[in-house]
Amino acid sequence: MKQLILDRGLLLTDMEVEIKGKVLTLNRVLIDTGSATTMISSDLAASFGILAEPNDPIYRIYGVGGFEFVFSKIADTLKVGDQRVHHIPIEFGDMDYGFSLDGILGINVLKQMNAVININNLSIQYPQNR
Repeated sequence: MKQLILDRGLLLTDMEVEIKGKVLTLNRVLIDTGSATTMISSDLAASFGILAEPNDPIYRIYGVGGFEFVFSKIADTLKVGDQRVHHIPIEFGDMDYGFSLDGILGINVLKQMNAVININNLSIQYPQNR
């Protein structure tokens, strides 16, 4: 079980992502079951030396606030609490939403982790036998 934080109506956690031997620690990650993918702030990634490369796919994504362009990489490992997933696509973008976020944990990772979000006790659990 991983304890979550409710901050101004946003459900937040932290996560760790490893890409090509570089480990990013993200402290303010929005848990967003309405987001198809997981995204990290490109500014934060750049501070860890992770930048867009010529062969990285570029996508135009749409959300409530409109659209933005992102680039994608495959994360070697993504960790939330004691649960890990491997070789998962992650998008990197501006994330200029009017409040401070390091990333968004989307349904692609939540589903692969078999995550169960418990709003009553603000936790995320990972049942092994579902």
